[in-house]
Amino acid sequence: MARGLNRVFLIGTLTGHPDMRYTPGGMAILDLNLAGQDVLVDEMGQEREIPWYHRVRLLGRQAEMWGDVLKQGQLLFVEGRLEYRQWEREGEKRSEIQIRADFVDPLEGRGRETLEDARGQPRLRRALNQVVLMGNLTRDPDLRYTPQGTAVVRLGLAVNERRRGQGAEEEKTHFIEVQAWRDLAEWAGELRRGDGLLVIGRLVNDSWTSSSGERRFQTRVEALRLEQPTRGPERTGGSRPQEPGRSVQTGGVDIDEGLEDFPPEEDLPF
Repeated sequence: MARGLNRVFLIGTLTGHPDMRYTPGGMAILDLNLAGQDVLVDEMGQEREIPWYHRVRLLGRQAEMWGDVLKQGQLLFVEGRLEYRQWEREGEKRSEIQIRADFVDPLEGRGRETLEDARGQPRLRRALNQVVLMGNLTRDPDLRYTPQGTAVVRLGLAVNERRRGQGAEEEKTHFIEVQAWRDLAEWAGELRRGDGLLVIGRLVNDSWTSSSGERRFQTRVEALRLEQPTRGPERTGGSRPQEPGRSVQTGGVDIDEGLEDFPPEEDLPF
């Protein structure tokens, strides 16, 4: 089992005033909606800016400290982790990925360029949107090709996390969906269930309409770099030899064909 690593780094602007509430037990919960634009470079070296919107949750004393301080348009740095949660509603299993902040800090906005989206919300240009994960594949990669011949792969990653709670160390597994394109996708397509994997990428949201007409959302990671940890001569649970230190780096998503994976602003959950 690969050592678990689960970190998220964001710099963006607050799209509105933070939403504060309390649990029945009195714990403060502060929800922050951040917006920014990632700069991606295509195979021709051309830059494209892709918008993102992410909801960040802050708990406890930090939530109370920042609840009345942060305002719409504030430039904010967030360091945290992805948290997987699952529940059941009307007999159907549901799941989501939340961004749980460990630390937030307002930043000086001087010299930073922002623009307004279709809803009048501020969005930071050339923002920061980085995810670093290390875990194990939960299934064999699903490698496919678009009608234009571009390779794209979907990966399921299980990330183990050990945290201290209630005086004892607790272990929790987070299940994260990862997608990669082109050469990186074809490289990842050779991996197998159980392989360890280090993922460096950006956080994105998918949206679609279910068969019942309900709008659904999924948070996943678009891989920009993959590394395979070395764990000895054989993979746990299999007989395929493990090559030491296989890695590939790519420029990112297929900008032209991948745009449909990014939800339009009117479909965002906030």
